[in-house]
Amino acid sequence: MTQSTLSSGPCCEVNKLIVQVTGNGHPDTQRLAFYEHDSLKRLDALTDSDRPETLTGEYLLNSALHVWAWSNTFKHRLWLEIASVDGAPIRVPLPEVSITPRQFDGQWNQIVPVVPFVALPGVNSTHDNGTPVLCRAGFIYVFLNGRVWRELEVRVDDERTTYHDVDFNEYRMGDEIEPRSRLATGQALEDIWLPSSWNNLPVAPQLCFSEIQLSGPRLRCLENDSALRRQRCQSPNLRSSLATFERLFHNKPDGTAMLEAFGALDAHDKVRPQAAADAHVSWLNYDTHAFPVRRVAPQRARQPGYEWLLDQPARYLCDLSGQFPVRALSEAHAHVTRSERGETAYQATPLETGAWAHWIGELCTPQLGDELWHEQPEVPDVLHRARQRNLYGVMLQDPHYRLRHLHTRVNDQQNLLQLCAARASRHAHHASALLVQQLVVPSTLGGGINPLHKQLNALKLQGRIDVNRFTASGERQQLWRSLEMSQALLSECLTTRRTQQTLADHLSLEGFDYVAALHFVSQLFASLATRPSQTDPLAVNGEVGDAVTGLSKSGSDPSDGQRLIQHIANDETHPLHRMLWPALESQDTNAPYVQSAVPDINSGDGLFRPNALLAAVSCEVIDPKQLNTLDAYLLAGLVESGSLNNTFTGTLKAVAATLMSLHENLQGAVDVAEKAVQAAKNTPRPGATSPAPALNMGQQRRAVAQLRSMLPGGLGAMQFITYAEARSKNLYIFGLSDLPDIPARLRRPALDYRSTSDRSMVDRQHYRNGGEPHANTIVIAMPRDHRTAQLISRVNQQVNTAWQAHTAEQEKVRGNAIQDAVKNRTALQSQWMYKALNSTPFAAAVGMLELWNLRSELEAVKQAQIEKGKFRAVFGVGGAAIDLLIAMEALTVKLAGSQSILAGARKTLFTVSDASAKRMLGSLSEFLMKEFSSRLIAQAVAGSIFVGLNLYDAWHAYQWGDDALWGHLLMAAGGLTGIAGTLLVGGSTLLGLGPLGWISLILISIGLGVVYWLSSTPIEDWLSAGPFGPNSDQAPHLQAPENAFYYLVSLFANIRITVEANPEYSLPACIESFNPVPMDIRASDTRIRIESNLPGLLTGLGDLSTKASCALLKVRRSRVRFDGPPREETHLFPEAKPKAYRPKPDGMEIFLQTPWETLVEVSRSNDTVSVHTQWQVRAQLTLSDGSSSWVFPAPKPKDPTPFGAAHAAPNFKEIEQPFWADETTHKAQDDQ
Repeated sequence: MTQSTLSSGPCCEVNKLIVQVTGNGHPDTQRLAFYEHDSLKRLDALTDSDRPETLTGEYLLNSALHVWAWSNTFKHRLWLEIASVDGAPIRVPLPEVSITPRQFDGQWNQIVPVVPFVALPGVNSTHDNGTPVLCRAGFIYVFLNGRVWRELEVRVDDERTTYHDVDFNEYRMGDEIEPRSRLATGQALEDIWLPSSWNNLPVAPQLCFSEIQLSGPRLRCLENDSALRRQRCQSPNLRSSLATFERLFHNKPDGTAMLEAFGALDAHDKVRPQAAADAHVSWLNYDTHAFPVRRVAPQRARQPGYEWLLDQPARYLCDLSGQFPVRALSEAHAHVTRSERGETAYQATPLETGAWAHWIGELCTPQLGDELWHEQPEVPDVLHRARQRNLYGVMLQDPHYRLRHLHTRVNDQQNLLQLCAARASRHAHHASALLVQQLVVPSTLGGGINPLHKQLNALKLQGRIDVNRFTASGERQQLWRSLEMSQALLSECLTTRRTQQTLADHLSLEGFDYVAALHFVSQLFASLATRPSQTDPLAVNGEVGDAVTGLSKSGSDPSDGQRLIQHIANDETHPLHRMLWPALESQDTNAPYVQSAVPDINSGDGLFRPNALLAAVSCEVIDPKQLNTLDAYLLAGLVESGSLNNTFTGTLKAVAATLMSLHENLQGAVDVAEKAVQAAKNTPRPGATSPAPALNMGQQRRAVAQLRSMLPGGLGAMQFITYAEARSKNLYIFGLSDLPDIPARLRRPALDYRSTSDRSMVDRQHYRNGGEPHANTIVIAMPRDHRTAQLISRVNQQVNTAWQAHTAEQEKVRGNAIQDAVKNRTALQSQWMYKALNSTPFAAAVGMLELWNLRSELEAVKQAQIEKGKFRAVFGVGGAAIDLLIAMEALTVKLAGSQSILAGARKTLFTVSDASAKRMLGSLSEFLMKEFSSRLIAQAVAGSIFVGLNLYDAWHAYQWGDDALWGHLLMAAGGLTGIAGTLLVGGSTLLGLGPLGWISLILISIGLGVVYWLSSTPIEDWLSAGPFGPNSDQAPHLQAPENAFYYLVSLFANIRITVEANPEYSLPACIESFNPVPMDIRASDTRIRIESNLPGLLTGLGDLSTKASCALLKVRRSRVRFDGPPREETHLFPEAKPKAYRPKPDGMEIFLQTPWETLVEVSRSNDTVSVHTQWQVRAQLTLSDGSSSWVFPAPKPKDPTPFGAAHAAPNFKEIEQPFWADETTHKAQDDQ
């Protein structure tokens, strides 16, 4: 044989058995040994004939080869021996062996010592797959050929993670597994030997990690059901070769790169960065193949209790310096500081919720430093020795850790929402900002366009920032996204088969461990049931808005978690449904529950076992020795602290309260999810009425079946029955038997008729008869003499007594009053109309206009003095008076000519000579009027006053940020043009006006229209000059927090007064003696409704009362002959006393008797007389909290007038009076 014929492969060997063990430096705690085929007799001579070889080098897979001389005639078996702490080794069989040829890379028979890892993702993105970290304390199960091959306990200390075998065969009894706990007796191992290839065929061991030691029935179930085993376990490709590792892992993102790429993602990402995409591809290789440990990020020992408090626990584990908590706290502090300064609240880098909550809590209640965020000690890499030994890792899944982590993060994020709301409420102007944010910021509200949104333009950038800052809207929006992401991740986790089978692991336990496992699942459902909008105390209208951008985030659609809960609850084939509820066919819910005498059989599939629950809680106290799981320890702590007790469970044993708690968690979550999903399906069109949600009878029966089976002694007698049958059997009907005899549980309930002596006018008997359910209505009932029925009845009676002691003002208004405030508010006031004058003489028309102008100025002089000052008020009246004199002079001259007493005003007082005029004006003197009369001078003075007043009004509008200033400037320009037209010689005239006169008239008319259209509304005035506005120095009375909120609430109060015919009025001949409506109500022909949005806007701030006064105004109109001038006479009667009134959630109703009207009387002389009456209404609403009072309606924002004794009594002669609502100014929109 020449050198050229030699190959580069291994040398030729015959009759050799070669077993390759990857890695190096293997201790003797795991070794290969030969045994006789049909006995456990060890063949020491054959075992010791092993000639091991060590393979190292750049082109070789680091490993050890175990080589024996072999013949296929040998019938011996090769076993894996694991050293034990008590002497005899633990033995597990390996497949049959035969002669194997030597291979250059991976051998035919290969064992891979593996280090088990789990992926540890964060909570900020669905694309975060998690970097590999060591398994936490628990158990690892290896199935080979469908049977448990190895069971190992994982133990963790500060220095390393070790694996300890259980001699599983010692607990087998044929096909059965002993139910007792199985002790780990194997010595501490640094790795786990697993066969990857045998006789050149792949070996596919199935592995799973569990937080608990799986029960015997559970393991037997997994061994017998290959489908369940595939769902529960993983089968990574363990076959190792240098070529495979080069292809899968060389120059690919390693554990550190994954940590950085996944950790940079958050819930705001719309497009996954390329780094995360590459990391995801690499992660898939880690998930399906054995990988070199050297590719994993350096890390410290696992600390699950600490990790569950972090959003990114992998960042903490992979930070050996111990600086991660300090950095997280520093980043959170910088973010909170920026938010407090009003800067953007969005944080591109995900924040740790706990660190964020720490600083928000410090702002609310300064406390001592939180040790959670102190610097951690610097530690060495726990994988250092595994890297040196060139070991390989396998990626397992830990779904229960993920569930517990997400559950904790959801709870912490919900608590942080509460903290942000508490922090926002400490700002002085929080209440006003919240009202602006809920009513003005959203572009849509209640399914329609929000008419107030456009008025947000009155706020400049700083004001909008303050609104966001005082409502924590930026922080809350970010938390909403984070919470939605955490709940979506939790929902996604619960949908996977592996997670469901992991829960089945726990639900296959016995005793209190089983109760605790079921209670934990109920807590998961409770975490998923509520959307962020339902958790946020400031999201009254179900959304959070951004005043800077004008955008809002809504939370009305059902979440993924709610849809999942609703699906699980209604799908009887869903695995989790069968674990949480009994099968309906197993019991008849139309009859009392009959407990089965046969105990529940634990089949290991996690199905609901009510008898096992009942047996577990039958003890008086919890025995700590019987607690084997973390869930059990946590639940035992809740039981001992009394946190699960309520009125009903107080009569049960303390342990039995856990069953009521888990039922409440499950049923509460299902009810919330069912309502959300049904509401989304039945969403009405804008303006339509939402249909009543349909009752899911099947779900109600399942809930009762669950409750009866868990607590048969206390609730087993419950059954579904028709209302008529329950009444005939005198059963106790839940929800109906203890209803009070009055219409509501209040001393002065809403919709209850009240007499003038403040007594109820309702016939109770008629109310009860009219309010009973139909005979065929299905109800839940039990015998009245049952101890549970008696207990609930006593509790209900106490509740009724307490409710009857409350006042009507403490009733909570149902429905969203804030949306009603926008919906019912009048968007525009009455429009200004211009009517041309046709047949009326021009001079008379001008006189009438000037007279009206003077009257308006006189009526508004007080308000003008309050808003614009005394100077503006006096000059306004003076200018109007001069205008009136000029108009009267023109009118009298036209009527009486030179005989008019005012005709002398047109006589020349003095004349300006041409020389003097030319000396002052030069060549322009020829256009100057030379002869000046009293009328001319008066016109110039009036014009000057008009110009001055409009310039003052323009300056005042500028100070308030009112765009009406442009209209005032136009009118001032028109006034100047008019003065010029008066003093200069004009050309031809039209209707008495020259060119400059017409220009003046056009400018003034345009300016008047601009003032009308651009004048700010009261809300815009508040926004502009309030605490968030750029003109806050113009309204000092709006800077005090309580006063600013008072004025703002008044703007949204929408007080409405309606005078209408009483729909319940009956003629005396038609009055029925058995009508449930009181006779005084039916005898009243007039009903006055006084309504407002104040009960909803001011809920919880104090007691709201309504003071109303009514007076009858008689109007007599007469006309002498048919063509004579009309005359009108009015007479105001003294204040009338109502016959009755009725409180309502949003106000009150007053019932009155109106005298008959005399419509028309015709006399012989052709005179006509008409008489009619109308009710004058004055209403005043007062909010009192014991120390102070607010009176509504408040003055307009520009009016700082405080409430005083002068405003305590109504004035029926004037309308639009401060602090009083009247039937004209506050007429209901639908009544106009």
